[in-house]
Amino acid sequence: MKVGFLSVEKQTVDVRTAKMALFDNGHTADLFVTAEISEIDGAINMLRATCDAIVIDGNTDAFYDAYKDTLSLRPDHFELDGKLHSVAAKVDYKFLTDKFIPLLNKKVKKRYAVIVFKTYGKSVDELKVMLKEYMTKKSKVQFGFFEDFLECEVHARCSTNIAKEDMNDISERLGDILGGCTYAYDDISINERVAQILKAEGLKIKIAESFTGGALGAAFTSVAGASDYLMEDVVTYSVVSKHKRLGVPFETIAEKGVVSGDTAYNMALGLMASGDCDIAIATTGNAGPSAQNGALGLCYVALGITSQKSIAVIKYVFNGDREYNIKSGVKNAMFLLYESLISYRRQKKQREAFAAAQAQQQAAQPVQQPTQQPAQYAQQQPMQPQGVPYAPQQPVQQPMAQQQPVQAQPTTPIAPFAPTIVSPNDGNDN
Repeated sequence: MKVGFLSVEKQTVDVRTAKMALFDNGHTADLFVTAEISEIDGAINMLRATCDAIVIDGNTDAFYDAYKDTLSLRPDHFELDGKLHSVAAKVDYKFLTDKFIPLLNKKVKKRYAVIVFKTYGKSVDELKVMLKEYMTKKSKVQFGFFEDFLECEVHARCSTNIAKEDMNDISERLGDILGGCTYAYDDISINERVAQILKAEGLKIKIAESFTGGALGAAFTSVAGASDYLMEDVVTYSVVSKHKRLGVPFETIAEKGVVSGDTAYNMALGLMASGDCDIAIATTGNAGPSAQNGALGLCYVALGITSQKSIAVIKYVFNGDREYNIKSGVKNAMFLLYESLISYRRQKKQREAFAAAQAQQQAAQPVQQPTQQPAQYAQQQPMQPQGVPYAPQQPVQQPMAQQQPVQAQPTTPIAPFAPTIVSPNDGNDN
């Protein structure tokens, strides 16, 4: 069913959230209208002409006042000409899923199962190409693509009427196609996903920031329990601070520049020098607004893995304003860290499997008495992380533009406003 949203004076509904919740239940969010009090009647008539159901939010007192003769009881839900209307001062995900959509579903008997893929690093067009075998009219799967700043949440919707075997095959195939760019299959952020892995693996991380100015550390601490894995976050904004706090050579900064892969590398190296962290991540660059100290939007992220004695440096170029560029630096650093953690887990499992195989093989061999050997001593050399050459990456795609509300225009009333009040209990499935 087609659903329209009328916000009186102020919009409380999140467009992306509404579209996702309705899509998952086989409906669509077709029109979002913001109207002043004097425009309420015209806006309602316009929505009634094009939509099957209407949600009213914002200044709901003004809405009820506009129809005080017919809505004197101020019902939360009512029907007019067979179309459901729901009213709430604030329309959030809980209101939609717990109150509005159950009433809407009462009019449509078909139900759906939905698989969610939280993807990164791919545009909607790229994802559609990956899913081309399912992007046909005859496909048993319908897809919703919901972008949110460098990410895209893909919802795969199937009717619950299809055979269980077909559903399992579809789920497995979609997992194979999208698994490489999916960081979660449930409602968590990339920050939470990284935190889960760090905790599960017992890894400690240190951060040094210049480009992101503390925003990367804030992303980590936005998740409860960050003290389990975050050792420190150092904002070394000046050249002197980079040298004194992290040991970045003045010669490197003078020769390569403060915005350079070499500087990022040495920032991460400075974090690792103490030997008490498993991962080090550092950012440097020029977020703007001027092109001083490097090209505008240029960013380097260095990621060091202590156990591998290596530091990789990745170059990014962002094309937004200062706020957008910093936000992009944080999000891309998180994606880079996630990929590194997945690789770490994979290698750890391989090492464990190899060790288990060796132990099993040795257990099958006869035990030999060891021969006494004189003790051998070797001088331990300090760890010297080896850098991985950094290479430019393609600029990250701009996030989806925020949908602008439509300004309502008064129209001629379609029919007399004579609603039938609907009880919330009417929407409960038996």
